[in-house]
Amino acid sequence: MKGCFVLILLFCVMKPVWGHSDVIMTNKYGNVEVWCQFGFNRHEERFKALIIGQLVEILSREMDYRQPIVLSFKHSYVDDIVPRYKLQCRRGSTGDTLLFNLEAKTYNATKTLQLIEHGIKNKESVFREQRDTTFETRYWGPHTETSLDRAKIDKVLNRKVSFLVNKVLANKIYRPKDNHDKISERFMYYYQNNKYHIFYKKWDGCGRVLLELDNIYQFGQLVYPAFVLSSRCGVIFDTDSTFYVLTRDNMSKEEDARYFISKRHTVTGVKDVYEPFHLVEIGERNVIIGVRQFFKPERNLLYRAKDDYLIQNLDTFVDKFKEVDK
Repeated sequence: MKGCFVLILLFCVMKPVWGHSDVIMTNKYGNVEVWCQFGFNRHEERFKALIIGQLVEILSREMDYRQPIVLSFKHSYVDDIVPRYKLQCRRGSTGDTLLFNLEAKTYNATKTLQLIEHGIKNKESVFREQRDTTFETRYWGPHTETSLDRAKIDKVLNRKVSFLVNKVLANKIYRPKDNHDKISERFMYYYQNNKYHIFYKKWDGCGRVLLELDNIYQFGQLVYPAFVLSSRCGVIFDTDSTFYVLTRDNMSKEEDARYFISKRHTVTGVKDVYEPFHLVEIGERNVIIGVRQFFKPERNLLYRAKDDYLIQNLDTFVDKFKEVDK
């Protein structure tokens, strides 16, 4: 990742004040520049933004379009808002730039490609029809943006997905590498045909697909100290309250490996969870899941893979036995 800098984001939730630093990450794929504003590294949207950037670059090559495209993603990790799509064409002395903007809790590759395809094909009409719109933001006050109006954008997004967009979505795009992550063997995924395909990656190759999901909210790799740079336990949240645990029991060749895939577990009572879950492996195949919510005490869950069992509140469970011991 490159070109990172920090913006200070201070906003109020009811009466207390929560200070938090949002991060803006940038990357470039050919003529496509990706901007992504996010609050926490552990949310998967920052990786989705880069996956979508690669798909848009493939689309622009397929359409023989060489002029700049800027994709701006803002992760709404606090509010589950109706996604806000914007499209603009900016004229300059050196040429035109197509500007795409999305603010949402979950990024959608298909809709992004649909809108970019429309922008490339209809750049002149986008330039003629775009308008300045001023609206109130929750934390920053009035804000003015230039874009096609919402009705025109919704009309584009409600069309049948084109053959070209489906062709682009058929490309296999692997989860981008996190330069801060030193784990060499781990669970991994690629995005293809609107699905996330999870597999185990070793230095000598990739294993079979173990799980296919429509969405990934958080993708956690857990390292038990004895494994050093290898992770044989992955926790994958497909929503902000449901998850799977995957484990690998054998470090030999792929054909001899034994995998375990848990049932889909639900973390109960997690309304208004803005911060990603804190995940720690204790022993082998036991996972602590930490939940932090405003105005509520921190809560810890315990998951045990050997019997696929989840304790919803470890502190309450321990307190119960403390009372018995008295």
